[in-house]
Amino acid sequence: MAGEQVTGRQVLVVVAVLVGVGVFWVLFVVGYLFFSSAQVERSEARASASASAAGVQVGAPCPADVEHLDEILAIGQANSLPEGAEVVSVEPAVNFAEAYPGGWGYVIEFTASDQAIRDYTETYTVVSGSNIEMHSEATPVSKTDGLEDIDVQNVSNPMRTRLREAVLVLERPLGRGWLVIRGGSM
Repeated sequence: MAGEQVTGRQVLVVVAVLVGVGVFWVLFVVGYLFFSSAQVERSEARASASASAAGVQVGAPCPADVEHLDEILAIGQANSLPEGAEVVSVEPAVNFAEAYPGGWGYVIEFTASDQAIRDYTETYTVVSGSNIEMHSEATPVSKTDGLEDIDVQNVSNPMRTRLREAVLVLERPLGRGWLVIRGGSM
């Protein structure tokens, strides 16, 4: 070997091998970083989905569940539901939160008697309890109009009105309603 002369071809092969090894390591590191970040994003998405499924929303004062109903009602300054109302569900306002950055909210579905709903509407809204049937039908107008988390397609003749810091949606004939309480950073 001593005395052998290095040819240009041998130098070219060595340089090509070194460049190939360098490119391999660069691609390996870039791929590793890409897949690691994708895995972190998937983990964060799963954690967020689990939190939403559990009724927990980022920035919300409490979980969206029946156990926290009194706290939720206090947020919307509603403090109550119609007399004798049965709570069907308390859900997070997921669509509102997606449409309004920093937003969170609650959708309380309830049932109550016709008269209890009329009395409640008369007391807490600008709609007269005796004129509920004459109030215009609610149709979605924007992504944050209070109807975004209620499937109004499955509500007969829905009515929407403001209730202090909340939105009240009623089905007509009366018997079922939704109280939507929302908040978030402005």
